[in-house]
Amino acid sequence: MKLRGLTFALAAGIMWIVGVPAHADTMPGGRYGEVHISRPYGRLRGFLILFSPLSGWSEADQQTGDALAEHNVLVVGVDTKKYLDTLAATQEACHSLVGDAEAISHQLQREFGTSNYFTPIMAGTYEGGILAEQVLSGAASNTIAGAVSINPAPVLDVRFKPCPPDPTIIHDPGLPGFWGIGSITALALPIQSMVMRLQREGAQVDTHVFTTGTSIADMVLALSKTHLGSRAPDEETVSDLPLIELPATQPRNMLAIVISGDGGWRDLDKTIARDLQGWGISVVGIDSLRYFWSKKTPVQAANDLARVIRSYAVHWNCKSVALIGYSFGADVLPFAYNRLPESVRNKVTLMSLLGFARSADFEIHVTGWLGMPPTSAALPVLPEISQVPPTLVQCFYGEKESDTICPQLTKLHMAVIRLSGGHHFGGGYEQLAHVIMDGWLRRLTSG
Repeated sequence: MKLRGLTFALAAGIMWIVGVPAHADTMPGGRYGEVHISRPYGRLRGFLILFSPLSGWSEADQQTGDALAEHNVLVVGVDTKKYLDTLAATQEACHSLVGDAEAISHQLQREFGTSNYFTPIMAGTYEGGILAEQVLSGAASNTIAGAVSINPAPVLDVRFKPCPPDPTIIHDPGLPGFWGIGSITALALPIQSMVMRLQREGAQVDTHVFTTGTSIADMVLALSKTHLGSRAPDEETVSDLPLIELPATQPRNMLAIVISGDGGWRDLDKTIARDLQGWGISVVGIDSLRYFWSKKTPVQAANDLARVIRSYAVHWNCKSVALIGYSFGADVLPFAYNRLPESVRNKVTLMSLLGFARSADFEIHVTGWLGMPPTSAALPVLPEISQVPPTLVQCFYGEKESDTICPQLTKLHMAVIRLSGGHHFGGGYEQLAHVIMDGWLRRLTSG
């Protein structure tokens, strides 16, 4: 995944340190201009981008950011007027508002050394409030957690020119995350109409009228607190893992575990999972952006994968397991499979590797989003894939891909499938799902 529209000149030496009081820094934020960073007191619970009114960033906005940081939220404050001025001067058919938000989230959470990746919450007041909702409405699922709008303006300034949702990516009905709206008076009629339409479409929209005198920070916190982290990982369950559950309505006794690329659970992986679910396969997705946000070892990845297989094989009564990985997720799969306990490994009938590269990183890196080569810490995959039974493996690659090891796997008598396009296979995701399913059923039939 490539960053769009943002080049960061990060200030040297700015670090998030657990245990120090919340306070603000400023730093360059690409198209956002200079952003205001409010750092938390202790263990991070969430990441929030706060848009000011169109009048510009004020002391009141800063107080809101600092107050949220006291609840262990890392806040990025954006001067909406400066952001709009930059966009208005940029010659583009439309502006990727989602790309700007997602990129700064990736960059700053990495810069501040967070141990887990937090999907950003967008928030704002007045014009910033409607901007927050518009960023959410254009996002792919699982990229923006939600939006909080305080007294939102009835319409978005036309100069923002947000790009429409990408039609090649599945979008959930309504909005791809929650929308909380707070006010101390009745909402403007256009906002009321928008809320009613979105609720009819199945969106999660919560409106709340607060008492006069309630601070902006208290409103934002009240509307977002259920979406903030709160507990330490529990190693005896899978609740600490960033999983997406897609149980089949009329299930077979088959379980697919899909590990996403480094951009998170969003397009190819999500589409294939939805297709499999529709064919009676229960699916568990593992979001690589969140899971590998902090460095893992192959043994850690194997132990967590084993927990997922054990838990869902019992919960959904599944006998056969397919491991499906895309890009980053494909690269790490052989390492994890080879380190599974034998009793768990024996449940695996198929391993499908999509966009399989020559080496595997076990931590998300900014350079990966920029399309740059793997880091020096990346591990070669050939020794690992050579240990996997050949009859298990499908390796898919695009004819335009250069960094793929798939063609070499024919020497190992593994199934190699060449498709049109590059790393995204020309968008032919349904074809991928069909080939995966056909191969899985053939393996089951052959025993």
